[in-house]
Amino acid sequence: MKIVTAVVNNGIFIEIQHDTLKKYFRGDYEFIVFNDAKPFPDSTNSGNPTVRDNIINTCSRLNIRCINIPNDHHRTNEDMSQRAADSMNFIARYQRENPDKYLVLDSDMFLVSELDINRYSKYTCAVCPQTRDDVKYIWCGLYYFDVPVLKGHDVIDWNVCPGRDTGGMTNKWLALQTETDIYPIQHLSSCSWSIDDIPTSLKNNEKLVNFLKSDPRNENGKFFCELYDGIFLHYRAGSNWRGEGLQLHTDLSRKLKTALTAPPLALSSIRQ
Repeated sequence: MKIVTAVVNNGIFIEIQHDTLKKYFRGDYEFIVFNDAKPFPDSTNSGNPTVRDNIINTCSRLNIRCINIPNDHHRTNEDMSQRAADSMNFIARYQRENPDKYLVLDSDMFLVSELDINRYSKYTCAVCPQTRDDVKYIWCGLYYFDVPVLKGHDVIDWNVCPGRDTGGMTNKWLALQTETDIYPIQHLSSCSWSIDDIPTSLKNNEKLVNFLKSDPRNENGKFFCELYDGIFLHYRAGSNWRGEGLQLHTDLSRKLKTALTAPPLALSSIRQ
């Protein structure tokens, strides 16, 4: 079992994933970081190309395998969706060359409750389906593939196409699957849920609840973060694709690390 992520700029996210996987994942696994930080000044690193080495050093310190993604061609390509697609296709090639069971996490996707991988391993894949322009495809931020038995892994294509973002071309692969192959991952989308929708299993985690409530990106009392299957928290937009600046994400990810990696405090009451 391999759990992998592709990181663009934030080593703190690696630390949080490392700690929360140890805390909540049930089963044996190897955690692998694919380093997509740019070795040149770029909007994703705020002009600081040393971020790539910082990620390498973070992985070394935590004894995590780190694989650098070739991305020099991104000097002339600022399309964030296509950049992400390039990374996902690089990982797909690695999966084919190293067949195993894979849980792929967005760089800012974190376990916040116990995961028994048998939830997904009863199926050949677990994915987040989405639809645009009546075309169904899958999201690249969270998925499980049992590569040795998965149908059509050789045709998986994470590229964009008109009207669709990263993974738009996975509709061809998705068409090869049957309902019994797929576990559909459910989620509470950004700015569509609030404190009333928090699962019972998480409501007593005061630090997590306080982080969600105090996130400056929230809108109209709705949480900007997302929740998948009630066990994965998606910080969302952690690669700075919204152009909010790395300092905001550095500050917030430090708060998130405290919220997710420190022992939870019992919450006697939650103020609305």
